[in-house]
Amino acid sequence: MIVCKYKLLGVVMAFLLSGCNSWLDVEPYDKMTGEQVYASEQGIQRKLNGLYLQMASENLYAKELSCGVLDVLAQRYYISDSEHSYYKLSRYQYTDKDVKPFFESIWSSSWNLVSACNELLENLPKHQDVLTKQQNSLVLGEALAVRTYVQFDLFRLFAPVYSADTENKPAIPLYDKPTDVPAPILTCGEVATRLLSDIDSAIYLLQQDPILTEGIVLDDEDFWAYRNVRMNYYAAWGLKARMCWYLGEEYRTEAYRIATSLLEGKDPKSGNAIAFATTFEAVTKEQSVKDRVYFPEMLFCLHNLNRDQLYKNMFSQDLDTKVIFQGLTSYLGALYNDNRDYRNRFWEQSSSDEKVKVFVRFYPQTINRTDKNPYTYQIQSLMRMSELYLIAAATTRDESLKKEWLEKGRLNRGYQNHNLDGLDVNDVLDKEWQREFYGEGQYFFYLKRNQVEVLYGQDGNTKFNMMDYYQIPLPESEVNNRYE
Repeated sequence: MIVCKYKLLGVVMAFLLSGCNSWLDVEPYDKMTGEQVYASEQGIQRKLNGLYLQMASENLYAKELSCGVLDVLAQRYYISDSEHSYYKLSRYQYTDKDVKPFFESIWSSSWNLVSACNELLENLPKHQDVLTKQQNSLVLGEALAVRTYVQFDLFRLFAPVYSADTENKPAIPLYDKPTDVPAPILTCGEVATRLLSDIDSAIYLLQQDPILTEGIVLDDEDFWAYRNVRMNYYAAWGLKARMCWYLGEEYRTEAYRIATSLLEGKDPKSGNAIAFATTFEAVTKEQSVKDRVYFPEMLFCLHNLNRDQLYKNMFSQDLDTKVIFQGLTSYLGALYNDNRDYRNRFWEQSSSDEKVKVFVRFYPQTINRTDKNPYTYQIQSLMRMSELYLIAAATTRDESLKKEWLEKGRLNRGYQNHNLDGLDVNDVLDKEWQREFYGEGQYFFYLKRNQVEVLYGQDGNTKFNMMDYYQIPLPESEVNNRYE
């Protein structure tokens, strides 16, 4: 049962003003020793909150690993001005001096976050008497799942796509403890095995997550509320489904099993009934008018206090062509070709140029404290229920089930029953991945997983041979600092 979903910002501000349990109050890190941080419940809570604050940096999921670098790599925007700061990136000029900093910042920020996770994972067991047994498990489970989430995205971005042919090819390092010593570069197979083991451990630690019995609860005094703004039990399973889908044929059956178990209201571990369908709800047509990020569907999301500024810096139609991220009207009209589809509202016609549309998914909203849903204007998705429908459709070996899961997912977007009649199911599956994840960075990984050979720019004329561009070179800071 969802007691309340939306008063996250109010809680944040209350915590800030009160100085305790603050989502944002990290100042004590500069003044407290490690022993002092872990000696109190509040210190541990602040340490855990710090992980989510790091995720919300522009170098990571507040921009580059959502609507920035990853969406540019998937040709999600029409970037035609050669002076645009992302123009060379949109042309896959990875060795250019203006492009390298994008990947350097993603790499360094990601490993800083991994290091923070490892520091917490190493130190909390030394102070396990401070929290209850359940709370210790939750903190460890969240930190381990966050670490897995980040390292898996580094794997997807900088390593070859996993397959029998690439299993023994070099991928990336992994870190499971605080260290200043570079870890060895592991093979794709080694990375896959270790990350799957990590997410399994996180799931085990999160098996007493209060989200299972209480749903998503509003309680200003309860640090353990707002579970979908944290890595929770359902999100950990969702992450494993995403991982197994991306890892391909060897893990295909497991991806399908996890995704369908959750959607059918069954615990993927025990098979017992769970309250998944009442904890996460498909957004309605009425809700989608104001909530363009579809908060009720989010298994795991980011609280980005600077989302308004993100919109103003990237998508506002007041920006010129050297800065703005926009879309061609012709391209978007063909993609969102059904007026019943709620996702048409992701884009609005530019008032100054009919040839382009502006991306308004993160458009600033006025706070209305009487609205039960006033805080979605600071939320960005990291994982939504809709992804499970697409994973189920992509991984089933039964064509009739592929159609069934895809149709069910589209029913949540304004389509009617039998909405696939007369359509090529595989083409619709591709289009759904394009439509669904604008601003979330997932389509590039769809292209890479499926090894799509040719990708066109939005003008339909610019052609890219993608097999040359899916594996991003390891940043120079990583390569140059190795002495193995």
